[in-house]
Amino acid sequence: MVVADVCMEQDRIEPFFGINKELNVQFVLGYTPEEFALTLTHLAEGEIDGSPLVTGKAGVEGVKEAFSELGNPEKHAKILVEPWR
Repeated sequence: MVVADVCMEQDRIEPFFGINKELNVQFVLGYTPEEFALTLTHLAEGEIDGSPLVTGKAGVEGVKEAFSELGNPEKHAKILVEPWR
């Protein structure tokens, strides 16, 4: 079963511009459990406002459609699932 068919554009990097501006670029594949825990703590204590990231809300019945909508990055960043909806 395919939930969403998402095609990502290929990234294009032009090293000359980064070299000219003396930029350092670091890519990250994953985060440590400690980083996740610290972020959750900051969210829980109100030090980080996560509400701008929530671009939609759905009930359990709307999860399939939510995944489909997440395929459009211009429309949604995060859809919050609220089981009571």
